[in-house]
Amino acid sequence: MKLIIDDKTDSAKPLYYQSLILLFLPCEKFGENDNENTLFVSAYREGGCNYVLVRLQVGDKTVEISDKQNYAPSVYAQMKNLIGRTIVRAASQLFGIVPPWGISTGVKPVKLARMFVKPFGADEALRILCEEYMISPDKAKIAVDTCILEDDLMAKMGSNPCSLYISIPFCPTKCNYCSFVSCTTPRLLSLIPEYVKSLIQELDSVSKLINLHKLDLKSIYIGGGTPAILDAFQIDYLLSSVYSKFKVDDNVEFTFEAGRPDCITNDKLKVLSNYGVSRISINTQTSNDEVLRNVGRNHSFADYLNSMDLAHKFNFKCINTDIIAGLPGETPESFIKSVNDVISTSPENITIHAFTLKRSSNYRISGEREYSLNDSDAFDMTSKAYGCLESFGYTPYYIYRQKNTTGNLENVGFSKPGLESVYNIVMMGEYHTVFGVGAGSVTKIVSKNGEKVDRIFSPKYPYEFLDREKYKGYDINKVTKLLNER
Repeated sequence: MKLIIDDKTDSAKPLYYQSLILLFLPCEKFGENDNENTLFVSAYREGGCNYVLVRLQVGDKTVEISDKQNYAPSVYAQMKNLIGRTIVRAASQLFGIVPPWGISTGVKPVKLARMFVKPFGADEALRILCEEYMISPDKAKIAVDTCILEDDLMAKMGSNPCSLYISIPFCPTKCNYCSFVSCTTPRLLSLIPEYVKSLIQELDSVSKLINLHKLDLKSIYIGGGTPAILDAFQIDYLLSSVYSKFKVDDNVEFTFEAGRPDCITNDKLKVLSNYGVSRISINTQTSNDEVLRNVGRNHSFADYLNSMDLAHKFNFKCINTDIIAGLPGETPESFIKSVNDVISTSPENITIHAFTLKRSSNYRISGEREYSLNDSDAFDMTSKAYGCLESFGYTPYYIYRQKNTTGNLENVGFSKPGLESVYNIVMMGEYHTVFGVGAGSVTKIVSKNGEKVDRIFSPKYPYEFLDREKYKGYDINKVTKLLNER
């Protein structure tokens, strides 16, 4: 698409225009030499008013819309939002689709809500999100309610909190929709014993940093991949090292993302229980066995039920289950059945993900057609699922959005009251420092006022993590410098 921008107020960057168009045309390219698709925007200020004209041409169809608004210098991003609303109105008229998150792109929903909740209160924030950002009332309410809940939880974290993420980037097989680093070949799986040993060496460095800076560890999250791919002995070895290096008591949320039911055994759950792991995740994604086969998961829903039965015997404080809305082959009816099937197993947390087409995933094609990102079925699925969960006493506690998500939707974590995941909230909201250990992990050093986040990336793959000629280990000096500058 060719962008022709005549914005005399210089209110928005080219990336903003592109991001709005991508809500409707997710595969669109931008440049002077592209096809006849064109976006023309004229914006100027005159006589105390902002004026915008948008002309959008796609193929043989053209829509032109103009708008104006009294200039109010005190209103945040007023002209940029006017431009955005006019573009979205034109595209919605052309495509017959209204994005549920309106013109909100590139900013986390809770962060956007907080900009208006704090100074103006919840009711005015809802009005601004709906009217100024064109966000649907139900999405705006989720953002505002989640903002209020998260602020309340984070206020109880104390003055110097931190969290720890431990990466186990191995899986028995790779799901077709997955974009995470997950090593599945026999050669790479053979690296697990050496990888765990190196992981424990890195934990030594992080332990020293936490002690040196007198940080208060609030949550530990062992994620993947599929951490339950480790055998019971390896899990015991890893957890014993964690407990020996860190102060882990009842005030520390400890999550082990067990993951796929085909990796979960009674012996592994027993080890987790013996060490006092408080939260585990057992994920089925759907209760539809045909969909499970199609997405490349080597387990049935019956396997999930068996894993949940085993886990309940160990009385973990919290069990989470992930479900994905919009998987190829899923219907609104079968998805809601999946939601109800999972609710019947009584997990304390249920996370609803919207299916996302990631560049590094195997799933770019569904059947014989490209999978549609403007899928009204997915919107129907999530809306009904949210209502269903809330009727069973679950409330939303964290939310995030990704690019190339079906229906331009979001991922929402639901929880029974008082059992929200601290780590999930912190990681998505970037509320305090998170130390990342292992291949594919990221250490995030968050300033004390929360306004600055410095990121240090670990090597992406396990074989890079183990290559100590190129990777010299956790950079204590760099992290210390950033911690001292907070």
